Amino acid sequence: MDPNTNLEEQRRIAARLLADRQRSTHSREVDAVQDAIRLAELVQALDEWITRGGFLPSEWSKPR
Repeated sequence: MDPNTNLEEQRRIAARLLADRQRSTHSREVDAVQDAIRLAELVQALDEWITRGGFLPSEWSKPR
């Protein structure tokens, strides 16, 4: 698992879900459910990766 790719996909899905939350069509609702499931999978995978000692995504490990 690449944590950087994971984080990028999480951000894309979250943005898409938030941008489309006003649309209320059956098709969009089905897409939103699929996006939400995928986002949950990504969050869980990244959590497991980090918990087991994997490195943080580069965006999260930059000095401030």
